[in-house]
Amino acid sequence: MGRRDAQPLSSLGGGGGWDELEAMFAPREGKPVQGQPGDETALFLAALAREARGRELVEWLMDITFRQPFRATGRTMEETALLAATRQGIEGVGEVILNALAHGEALLKQREQRSAT
Repeated sequence: MGRRDAQPLSSLGGGGGWDELEAMFAPREGKPVQGQPGDETALFLAALAREARGRELVEWLMDITFRQPFRATGRTMEETALLAATRQGIEGVGEVILNALAHGEALLKQREQRSAT
């Protein structure tokens, strides 16, 4: 092994150091969650969720993300940390789906209000 086992902080995020790293993870106006789809995809998801079969799909996605039992007790601290990180990743998918659904629903309501006037 060389004298460093980890990547230096200054090389993360393009060389801007800690400030740039924090900016990468900061909430973004209009896109609160990283990985938020575009408006058309969000609209499609919201319209799909208004249909019975589409709602069933969204409910199933929530079943396999948020509604799964939380099993984050490992035999060691390292195993527990890995289980918790895995769960965080799974729930991150559900979070992005719910945010996209909320964004699409807001867009659909805007369209409905415009067409009603």
